[in-house]
Amino acid sequence: MSAPTDVDLDRLVAELVERVLDDPTGALGPSVYETARLVSLAPWLDGDAARVRYLLDEQRSNGSWGGPGGYALVPTLSATEALLAVLGREGGELPLPPAALVEAARRGLAAAAALVARSAEEPVPSTVVFFMVIPALVEGINTRLAVLGDGPVQPLALPHGLTDEALRGLRGGAWRNPLAGHYLEIVGPAAVGAAEMEPVDGVVGCSAAATAAWLGPREPADPAHPSVRFLRQAQERGSGAVPAMTSIVYYERAWIAGNLATAGVEREVLAPLLKELPGDVGRSGAPTAPGFAYEAETSAIVLTALARLGAPQEPEYLWQYDAGSHFMSTIPEHEPSTTTNAHILEALGCHLADGPAEGDRYRDAVARIASWLRDRQGPDGSWSDKWHASPYFATMRCALALHRYAGPASAEALGRSVDWLLHRQHEDGSWGRWDGTPEETAYAVCTLLELTADGDARSEETTQAVHRGCAFLLKHGLDAEHHPPLWIGKELYAPGHLVHAAVLGALIAARR
Repeated sequence: MSAPTDVDLDRLVAELVERVLDDPTGALGPSVYETARLVSLAPWLDGDAARVRYLLDEQRSNGSWGGPGGYALVPTLSATEALLAVLGREGGELPLPPAALVEAARRGLAAAAALVARSAEEPVPSTVVFFMVIPALVEGINTRLAVLGDGPVQPLALPHGLTDEALRGLRGGAWRNPLAGHYLEIVGPAAVGAAEMEPVDGVVGCSAAATAAWLGPREPADPAHPSVRFLRQAQERGSGAVPAMTSIVYYERAWIAGNLATAGVEREVLAPLLKELPGDVGRSGAPTAPGFAYEAETSAIVLTALARLGAPQEPEYLWQYDAGSHFMSTIPEHEPSTTTNAHILEALGCHLADGPAEGDRYRDAVARIASWLRDRQGPDGSWSDKWHASPYFATMRCALALHRYAGPASAEALGRSVDWLLHRQHEDGSWGRWDGTPEETAYAVCTLLELTADGDARSEETTQAVHRGCAFLLKHGLDAEHHPPLWIGKELYAPGHLVHAAVLGALIAARR
């Protein structure tokens, strides 16, 4: 199955590697949620007026912000609460005319109420600790409603089935956990200067919002403090707005290196991406970036990348996440992840291929994870996950891991995945949960290429689907500067370098 092209894919890969090495931010675009938290938590910070204008510019005609469907709730709540916070400021001039702020806040409040009402039929999507973020934002909105004037305003309710119990537990002391550094902004006054959340290079939890919460609402006395410098530089880069995360450097470099190596890119081209990764990952693990908590998924991705590029390590660190039927992403964990388990299956499978002394232990874990993943396949042949909104991402990760390390027992499940992909391709050759996107098309192409061998009954149908998918990628995927946000954090976001690597990887695999 080939995809003829006169595009110099090797040159594009080399250029991407250079950009990734020069830019540890992941090429993440501005975030409504994080930017709104700065408006509310750090009114003293440079760029305040630009941030407020950004929020107004990003508001949709229906009053909401953010992703499609229920994915709009968290950013809509965050932006609405921020506008109410601006209206409630004492003294000083407002960054924009009050009438414009009141109108935007009222529209945001109405949009949030509509999304909450819809949650009885459509559960709120699982974004990062949404069950605590949403109650914190609703509480903040309801305490500020008086600033709208003109009589009482109906307070917001919580979405169907959600309570503030977990938030109260967090604020009662559960926040003293490295994982909570990433969402310190919902902790409240206890977050200010918290010794348990010491910044790394000025940043708390790889989050501008968390860093602002740690600094507190009053302008710090030391303008040269590393955290103040970080926030000023971050907002300056985005003309006031800030991204969803400050860095995903370890995850990004390992993901790109491992996936492009699998696609057929030479090791020496990708080797620079591994130079600054954590050293003894096999024993100590790895975080998404410096300042994040250590967790299983990034650790597994780094270990797999090292194995793919000829520098394997024993994945001893991962055993602490063994939950019996599957592996956890974090400790504690609120919801298991299919893609985390797929990544761990790859890491364990790579090590098992080297014939380790504890081979039986690794074979048992591979079998358990594979069985758990098969049980979580949807009836249509797809998978879904809490870290990505698109089933094409989760299906690629789960199907390829099963194909590589649990193939015979997974043949029926993988056949259903191929059928699902072949029936979901759009007329223009793309794939996508909502509209067709280069990112999701790349995932579908990679999955079909690996799961269907020449000579299979469906190989001709798959070849045509791959050709049409590659034609879409060549037309729409190589020059795209912005991609629809599909990755799940506190809200949806798009890591530009990773998406570009996925497109290049699909085209290179098809060329091969």
